[in-house]
Amino acid sequence: MAIEFEQKSLAHPEGDSIRRRAFSFFVAAFCLICCFLTAATAIPMMAFWTHDLSLSASEVAMSVVSYFGGCVLTLVLFARLSNFLGRKPVVVFALAFGAIACYLFSISQSASELYVGRFLQGLSCGLATSSGMSWVVDTAPPARAWLGTALTAAGPNIGLSLGTLLTGVFIEYDVLSPQSLFDACVLLLVICIILAILGTETMRLGTESIGQVLIPKIAIPIRLRRLFILSITAFVGTWGVSSFFQGFSAKFAQIVFGESSVLLAAVTYLLLIIPTAITGLVSGRFDAAKTLLVMISAFAVGAGGVFVTLNMQCAGAFMVFVALCGASIGGTCCSGLKLLLMDATLRERAGLISALYLGAYVGSGIPNFSIGQFARDASMATISSGFAVWIAVTWLIIITVFLLIKHKPSESESKRFS
Repeated sequence: MAIEFEQKSLAHPEGDSIRRRAFSFFVAAFCLICCFLTAATAIPMMAFWTHDLSLSASEVAMSVVSYFGGCVLTLVLFARLSNFLGRKPVVVFALAFGAIACYLFSISQSASELYVGRFLQGLSCGLATSSGMSWVVDTAPPARAWLGTALTAAGPNIGLSLGTLLTGVFIEYDVLSPQSLFDACVLLLVICIILAILGTETMRLGTESIGQVLIPKIAIPIRLRRLFILSITAFVGTWGVSSFFQGFSAKFAQIVFGESSVLLAAVTYLLLIIPTAITGLVSGRFDAAKTLLVMISAFAVGAGGVFVTLNMQCAGAFMVFVALCGASIGGTCCSGLKLLLMDATLRERAGLISALYLGAYVGSGIPNFSIGQFARDASMATISSGFAVWIAVTWLIIITVFLLIKHKPSESESKRFS
């Protein structure tokens, strides 16, 4: 059998290469999803920690800021590290940081330890964003290049959905204790590290010098600048709402359903993130410019409805608007990313993706930082009013930039808006 296999491989080198690429694409996508899956465990667990560690609303908000801080630091300093080391080693670092964070969560006894763990998860997801997503796009099947873009947009949300769901079910029904849950996450990430090592490298070592990649640089080609504004506004505006859900899904459950638990917090967040993941995958097949307009308008309606029905404590309507908000977030982000990466080169991808997600993490962290620092005693009605302004400004910026591009497109822009 070994001789027959060797002869078959030599006789069909292209087939072997295709299988190797397909395996690497699976590994890249799996590692990306798992980084966010394990990061998501902290979202429903916040209901447990809030009770067990007596966390205040400010401490909950600052745990989210710690996560975003790790993401931002990584994307500022190490966004293009994979252009020097290669995609695989940086993905391994991302998985290792995630594993350390999960270990810390399994032994945490104070809010400060949660901050450290969330910060390390931010480092993990930041590296996964720059190198993992680039690896997914690099290894995507040539005949289905859209699949690579779709998975880069939807992969984090798929991971967040699975992590939130499994955590809620496992903890609520005593399938696993909190410590066992995080130990299982460590094991999963170790398996990912092994698979990543077996994958195919797509970026040659030293493609860029170490000095070049460590100098903070927002790598946005001139021809893509207006498209970048369009895309980053879509990400920042929608992520600002979804990041708020990360920290406060347990609070939302308490307001709407009259009680809070790990499972209810998970269900509340899943109502947002599952539609996000689904539309993120599906919308990749459609015209990006048209889809962006439809989805950002749906986001304005859905996100606005979420805060209105939250204050009305109307559970049924709240659930409908959360699902609409989530679906529009996935479609908006996927369309924005597709517009930006349509003709990006191999060396441009890591820089573009990192710049986009850096802006998204910084911008969308503003609401949580503001609540944690300046609005500690603000009512949910006051917070909702602030988000109404946030949503309206996001919609107006995207519509304005879209019309400006349509009025006088450059050569690169005309390819996308024809």
